Amino acid sequence: MRVDNAEDSATHSGEERLRRLEETVAQVRGDLLRAIDAQERLYEQLRLAVDELSKIRCGPKVKPETRAPEGIGLALQRIESRMRGIERRLDQVAEQLSGILESRIWRTLVKGGGFLMRFTRR
Repeated sequence: MRVDNAEDSATHSGEERLRRLEETVAQVRGDLLRAIDAQERLYEQLRLAVDELSKIRCGPKVKPETRAPEGIGLALQRIESRMRGIERRLDQVAEQLSGILESRIWRTLVKGGGFLMRFTRR
């Protein structure tokens, strides 16, 4: 009788740890997906800013006396400022993503997931 209770307790404890591990994996997976999504959005913004900058620099050729250098210079400054901001945010997201992928928790979850996959396939 006592052995059965000990086995039930160990099984329950193992199931509880497995449940907590699965919750943590789901949470980390969600964080990772959000970080990847944010990185993709920042990349798209950066691409648009580069395209806009290219259009300004390689815009239609006009005579020097008909140009409005103040307007172009101002637009160029705004675009460069936006690009710097986007690059900073992209760097932050890349650092966060790298931190997640290099963390002990993530490596433990990956190893645990591999173990669970091998265990459940049998």
